[in-house]
Parts: sequence; C-alpha cells; structure tokens
Amino acid sequence: MPDQAKALQRIDDADPEMLRESPECWVLQPGEDWHGFGGLEDGYCMLDPIKVTITTPGVDAAGVVADQGIPAQIVTQFLDERGIEVEKTGDYVILLLFSMGITRGKWGTLLDALLEFKDHYDRGAPLEEAIPRLVAEHPRRYAGLTLRDLCDQMHAELRARHVVRLLDQAFGALPVPVLPPYRAYQLLVRDQVEQVAVDDMGGRVTAVMVAPYPPGIPLLMPGEHAGEPDGPVLGYLRALQDLDRTFPGFGHDIHGVESAADGTYRVMCVKDD
Repeated sequence: MPDQAKALQRIDDADPEMLRESPECWVLQPGEDWHGFGGLEDGYCMLDPIKVTITTPGVDAAGVVADQGIPAQIVTQFLDERGIEVEKTGDYVILLLFSMGITRGKWGTLLDALLEFKDHYDRGAPLEEAIPRLVAEHPRRYAGLTLRDLCDQMHAELRARHVVRLLDQAFGALPVPVLPPYRAYQLLVRDQVEQVAVDDMGGRVTAVMVAPYPPGIPLLMPGEHAGEPDGPVLGYLRALQDLDRTFPGFGHDIHGVESAADGTYRVMCVKDD
C-alpha cells in the first residue's frame, strides 16, 4: 500500500487521484481488525468501490454485541419511506449500490436521509412521524413507540437471541450431504416431498436450497441434512422466525423458506421412508 494510504485513517481524507489510481487502497489486508475477516491471504480480496457498506451501531467487526444499538433493518425501512433503495440489509449492515455515474445530488440525498434518521433518533421522534407506513400497517404493534424505542427493542431481541453468534456458527458448520442435489430435485418434481416446520426439521433432508439474504450464501443445499434440532443451522433459522413474529413488517428474505400466516417457517423436505 502506498505510504500516503497507510497514513490515512479516513477515506474522505484521501486524495481522489490516489484512490482512483492505486488498487492497494482497496485491498483487505490480513490481520487488520476493522474488517473482521480472519485467514485472509495477502492480496486476496479487494473492496468494490461502487458497493457502499454502511455499518450501524450495535456490533463490532469481531462480533462483540454492544449494550445499545441501531439495527440496520430499521434504518432501511426509514430510507425506503424516503424513496432510497437499499440492496441488502443485515443485522447491522446496509449495502447500497452506487453506479459509476452517480451524482453528488443523489448521494447527497442519502446523506441527508441518514442525518434525518439521527435527528429523529436523538429527539425521540414517534414512529408515526419517522416510519408512518410501518405504523399504519401494524398499528397494534407499533403505535405509541418512538424510533429510539423500536431500536432498543429490536437490538435487545437480537442480543438476547444471540443472532450474530448463531449466524457465524450456522455458516461455519458444513452440513452433511445425504443425497446429490439432482436426486433431491427429482424427488421434488415427483412430489415425494413435504413442507416441514423449522421446529420439526431436526434430522430431515432438505429438498430445496435454503439461502438467507444477506449474505446470499446457501445455508443448506438440496439433499443436505438439516442437522440436530439444537444444531446451529436450525437454531439460526428459529431465531429469525422468532424475530419475524416479534417485529411484523421486518420479515427476513430467505430463499427456500415459506412463512405461514402464523409466522411459522416451513421448508420443503424429502419425505421419510
């Protein structure tokens, strides 16, 4: 990395020409704490400058959850009310896509909205003012709450359910393949499958891919064993299911999972013999 880049702590202090001409500025260096990725090789991974990641307070790069936080889903709802499209939303991470021709006016609108969110949060604005559509759709759940109240409630649930840790454990465990994917697909098209509630999936074999977005990486592939009832994969899915029930209007996007009217997650599994 150029000496000038090493000395800089903030990207907005950097010389635009250096950022444009020096690929080293965008490399994730091994061993640095800020990005939270372990086991990186030198020069292995680069950031994409048109993909802008915004982190919200609540958890650090090492996965340590703070006492207080602002879940990213709430910020995304706030931005959506103001016509700002977010690509992906994690627990405390927001991903936006900037085109190569984006203007100062467009990213200025984003900054204005983020500053507006801070103002609403700091002064305890009611949700009817901050995210009116959410209250209109779920008045019994959210009427009378402030934006700060909702942030505190959701952060407390994420912390109590250990969602950040379960996410890491779920994607750190390799599922056991029982059938090749093509065989699981054959059983699917022949209707030799059935929908199974996540609470009952212990020991079952999935017939479809299960992929939460984000990160958009398969948690289970067709033909893989879902694990034990108290295993990391099903534990993570149950935590998301409980969060969806607790906070209507903030449902998680999970490919391969269908949510019933009562909020129960169901996944297509191979029928037991």
